[in-house]
Amino acid sequence: MLQAFREHKRWLMVIAMVFIIPSFVVTGIYSYNRMTQSDNSIVKVGEVSITPENFDLAKRQQLERLRQEMGESFHASLLDTPQAREDLLRMLMDEAAINQVVAKNHISVSEAQAVALIKNADALKVDGKFSAERYEQFLRSQGKSDQQFVMEIRNDLAKEAVVSGVSATYPVPKALTEQFYEILTEERSVRTLVLPADDYLDKVAVTDEEIKAYYNAHLKDFLSPEHIKAQYVVFSPDAFSNQKASLDDLKTFYEQNKQRWTVPEERRASHILIEFGDDKEAARKKAEELANEVKADPSKFAELAKANSVDTGSAEQGGDLSFFGRGVMTKAFEDAVFNAKKGDIVGPIETEFGWHVIYVTDIHPAAVEPFEDVKSEIEREYAQQQAIREFSTHADEFTNLVYEQSDTLEPAAAKFGLKVETADFVTRNGVTDPELSQIITDHVAESLFGTEALKEKRNTSAIEVSGNRLVSARVVEYFPEAERPLDEVKGLITDALKRQKAGAMAIEAGQAKLASVQQAKSVDGFGDEMWISRRAPQNQEVTVVNAALALPTAKLPSYTNAVLADGSYVVIYVKEAKKHEAKPEDLAGITRELSSVYGESDRRGYLDALEHSLGVEVQRPDFVKGEAKQTEE
Repeated sequence: MLQAFREHKRWLMVIAMVFIIPSFVVTGIYSYNRMTQSDNSIVKVGEVSITPENFDLAKRQQLERLRQEMGESFHASLLDTPQAREDLLRMLMDEAAINQVVAKNHISVSEAQAVALIKNADALKVDGKFSAERYEQFLRSQGKSDQQFVMEIRNDLAKEAVVSGVSATYPVPKALTEQFYEILTEERSVRTLVLPADDYLDKVAVTDEEIKAYYNAHLKDFLSPEHIKAQYVVFSPDAFSNQKASLDDLKTFYEQNKQRWTVPEERRASHILIEFGDDKEAARKKAEELANEVKADPSKFAELAKANSVDTGSAEQGGDLSFFGRGVMTKAFEDAVFNAKKGDIVGPIETEFGWHVIYVTDIHPAAVEPFEDVKSEIEREYAQQQAIREFSTHADEFTNLVYEQSDTLEPAAAKFGLKVETADFVTRNGVTDPELSQIITDHVAESLFGTEALKEKRNTSAIEVSGNRLVSARVVEYFPEAERPLDEVKGLITDALKRQKAGAMAIEAGQAKLASVQQAKSVDGFGDEMWISRRAPQNQEVTVVNAALALPTAKLPSYTNAVLADGSYVVIYVKEAKKHEAKPEDLAGITRELSSVYGESDRRGYLDALEHSLGVEVQRPDFVKGEAKQTEE
C-alpha cells in the first residue's frame, strides 16, 4: 500500500556505505576533465559512458573501504586481479543502468525521508540520540554541505528502490529460517574460570640455545625484504590553494546553481483507502459516503480512517502519511494532493490501490536559501574549483619537468612550491603505512623498481595516484634482501618462545583444574553466571561460545574448555540451555536477510536484462581485459 513508500528501515545499510565509501567527486564552477573525451570510454551503457577515470575512482573508493575493514592485513594489490577488475567494471555498469532508470521514471525520495534516515544513523548518535555536532564534524570531514549530503542520500535511496524489490523476493523455506533463528539465539548459562597465559611468563625461561635453534629453523621469517629509500613530490590542487573570487563571480555561481539550495514543495496529507473488492462501484459509493461525512466534520477524519482504511500502516496514525514531495506517491494521488489547498478534502480518487479520500493537512512551500547564508560555502567551492583549474593547466608542465630533468626532483619542487619528501622503506609491494600508501601506490612502487628508476636513478614519470593528484619519485638508496642478524631479532624470538611455554603451562594447569572440578562438581573460583549465545556472546571469544554451545543439551550441567587467542586456558561450566520461540518479526528479519543472499541471482538477472535493454557497447576491449596498462606503457 501507499504506506510502503514511507518504510526505509532496510535502507539504513545504504547510509553505512556512505560513511565507509565517501565520494570525492566535486561539481561546480570548473572541473578537471583531462582524458575524458567520448572516444576514451571503456564501455557505454545506454547514454552513459564509463571512462578510465570513473574506473580509477571506483577502485580507489573500494580500496579505501577494504583498508578500513581489513586493517593491517590490507594490501593495495587486492584489486589487481582479472576478477576484481571485472567486478569493478560490472559495478559501474550496474550503476549507470540504475541511474538511467531513476532519471527516466522520475523516481525520487523526499528530503524529509532522507533527513529521517540520517537522524537514525547510529554513526551520528551520541547516547542513543542524533548529535548535530557529530553530523557537522562528518560534513566537514567530507567537505560537503548539509544540502549536498541530503541530496546524495535521496539519490542513493532512489537507486536502492529500483533493485531492492527484486533481490528481496526470493522464497526462503520456513524451516531454514527457523533453523537459522535457533542457531543464532540458543542460549547457554555459563560460568568461566580463566587461567591467563601471562601469569606463567615469569615462571618460564628461554636459553640462548633455544633462541638460536628457533632462529635457524625460521630464517625465512627474519628476512629484511628488498627495499629502497625514495624521494617523491606530490603535485595537486593544494599547490594553488590561495584562489579568491569576486563577489560578482560568487553571485553568478549562486544564480546558475540555485536549484542546489532550493527545498522543493512538500505536502502533508491523510487518506482513507477503500479497496475495490468484488464490487468496484459499491466501493466507490462507500468512499463517497465517507468523503461527505468528513467534509461535513473534518475532525472525524482520523477516527474514520482507523475504522475504514485498508492501508493499515497509515490507518493506525489516523490516515496520516506525513510530508512528501512530488514523485513519491502514485500520480493520481499526487495530482490530487498538489492541486488542492491546505484544509481541502478531496475524493474519491481512483488509483491502482483503490478509492482514496484525501485530507490535505499542511503545506511546506518551496524555498530558496538566501545568498548570504550559502556565501561561505560557495567561496570554498570556488577556491577549490579554481585550484583544480590551475592544476589542470599546469599538469603537463609538471609532467614534462620531472621527465626532462630526470636526475632530480628539485626543479619541479621549486617551480610549484612543492616539498621533496622521503619514504624510507619501500618494497616491491609498496609501503605499509596506510596514509603513505595513497601516495606510494602499487603503480609508483612498480615504477621505482623499474630499470630506469632503480638502475639509472631517473625520476619516475608523473603518475596519477588519485583524482587530481600526480606523484613523481626517485630512488635514493637500494637495499637487497638480507637476513636480519640474530641480535636484531633476539627480543622477538625470546617473547615468542616465552609465550609458547607460558601457554603450554596454562593448558597443563587448566586441564588439571578441569579434571578437578569435574570430579568435585564445584564452581569455586568461577566468574558470575551469564547467558551467552552466538548473537549475544557477552564479550566472550568465539572459541568459548562454540565450546559452550557444542555440549549436548541432554548432558547439562557439564564442564568443557577452550583456549583463547593469547594462549590462556578457560574452564567452562555450562549449567543449562534455553531456546526462544521465534516471533513473526524475528523470522521476517532473517527471511529478508536470507532472501537478499539467495536473491542475488535474481538481482543479477534483472540488472543484466536492464543493461541489455539499454544497450551495452564495449569500446575499449583491451581495458576490459586488463591489457590497457601494458599497452599504454
